[in-house]
Amino acid sequence: MKIALDRSSWRFWLFYFLLHFSLLLVVLLLFKWLWMTMHSRSYAMDLGEVCFESACYALILSICKFISYRIGKKRYEKNPVDRRRNNLFRE
Repeated sequence: MKIALDRSSWRFWLFYFLLHFSLLLVVLLLFKWLWMTMHSRSYAMDLGEVCFESACYALILSICKFISYRIGKKRYEKNPVDRRRNNLFRE
């Protein structure tokens, strides 16, 4: 089952960015927490720094994915090939 998403919409890319931001934030917080427990120093975790890092990474991932989507869309518009999987009923 596939879920139809309109990748041309700005809402999709906002959701994509927020999804990556939240996942990267959780991963970075977990990594920093493990780093603090392994080294057992009095290390204060800076939440702003972690949020900034995850926002930068999420922005880079979202921009790269958007660029690859636009290139693929232009390539498909330039050469529209029938990409149906079922070739049995082709005329």
